[in-house]
Amino acid sequence: MQDNAKARNSGISGYRNSHVFLFYSEFGEVGGIISFKMLIIKKDKICFLIFAMLVFIAFDAEGKKYPFNIDRTYNINVCRSTVAGTKMVKVTAYGKSSDAAIDQAMVDAVAALTFFGAEGSGEMENCPAMLYDGKDCYSQNKQFFDNFFKKGHFMDFVEKVNSGYPLGEDNVKTPKGRRIKILLIVHWDALADFYKKNGFKTIISELGNY
Repeated sequence: MQDNAKARNSGISGYRNSHVFLFYSEFGEVGGIISFKMLIIKKDKICFLIFAMLVFIAFDAEGKKYPFNIDRTYNINVCRSTVAGTKMVKVTAYGKSSDAAIDQAMVDAVAALTFFGAEGSGEMENCPAMLYDGKDCYSQNKQFFDNFFKKGHFMDFVEKVNSGYPLGEDNVKTPKGRRIKILLIVHWDALADFYKKNGFKTIISELGNY
């Protein structure tokens, strides 16, 4: 009786070892036993789940792949004058969604100007390929350019003219997916400097700034 009173006053028995807690109800009876080993197992599971979530988030942030294919058909035109050292282009591209199509358009803008050049529309002159050896340069440095485009490093050299999505006829659903037509700015001089620093011969050194 005296021991039960002590248990009621403390809320927990004085008996405890490395394996169990004995809990008492307000009536002084044993309410339950919790194993330390079970607590440790549950804690380990929670830690594992948190770790797995962090790994997934990190992979998702760093693992985005952009849809680059050197042999795809590019639909891009130099369309307007813009500030010195840049090119404004209009690109048509397709994707499963508007976001995917915009990603494709941004890849296409940099890839087309890098390896093939682009025709000018209206009074705009044609723009030659930035790399002097064009597509041959890709064939000789495939790993470098696949990494540059597919991992999104090219994004440092291209941006949208408008922050929102294209509207109306410039953003429509088709049998090939979502088709967008979008204006983009390619940072021509900065891209050329990047290629030159990595040992590639650019057309700028041969023909001047286009």
